[in-house]
Order: sequence, then structure tokens, then C-alpha cells
Amino acid sequence: MTSNEFGIGNIGEKERSRLRLMGWVGIACGVGLAVAAIYQQVPWWVYLTLFFSVWTGVSALLQAKERTSIRLAARRVRSIDGKEEPERYVLELRGRARMIQRRSLLVTLLLMILLTLLA
Repeated sequence: MTSNEFGIGNIGEKERSRLRLMGWVGIACGVGLAVAAIYQQVPWWVYLTLFFSVWTGVSALLQAKERTSIRLAARRVRSIDGKEEPERYVLELRGRARMIQRRSLLVTLLLMILLTLLA
């Protein structure tokens, strides 16, 4: 069993809600700009500028799902309800943060390739 099944993470519900909101806003902005770019028939390289918005959104949603903040894992602390404290599960959370980074990058690359092909 992973620590996520036991509820171990380095963020609380308030931070998870903030990350979910940030994730959906980032993805919505990226998709909205992509639709505008498709409508305007811009060159393919313009879609690269949308990459960071979509990547931020996907990464934030994955962090909220996994209850792991990449930023806090790098600092080796956890923040539950605004109080920071040293983290006991540093190695596991840092591994989870690396996995989130890889997955968000892969999902974003696939989305951007799909958007470029649709244009």
C-alpha cells in the first residue's frame, strides 16, 4: 500500500482546493487560446507558447490528486492548514513529486501534439 492510500501527503484540503482551481484555470486558458489559435490559423510554433499554461494546469491537478506539493517536497516540509512542519516521509514524497512532474510533462506533450495536428 502506498502512503497516499493512508492519506499521507504534504498538503491539506485548503491547498488541494487551490491547486484544483489553478489547474482548471490553466487548462481552460490553454484550451481557449488554442481554439483562438486554430481559428486564426497561426503557425504551429505558436502552440509552444500554450505549453506552459497547459503544463501548469495538468501539474496542479496531479498535485491535488496525489496530495503532494512539488514545491513543498523540494523544501522537505508539509503544510497542513497553513502550518509548516518538517516532513517524515521526505524520500517518498520527493519520489512522488518527481513522478508528478514526469506525468504532467507527458500528458501536456501529448495534448500539445494533438492540438498541433488538429490545426
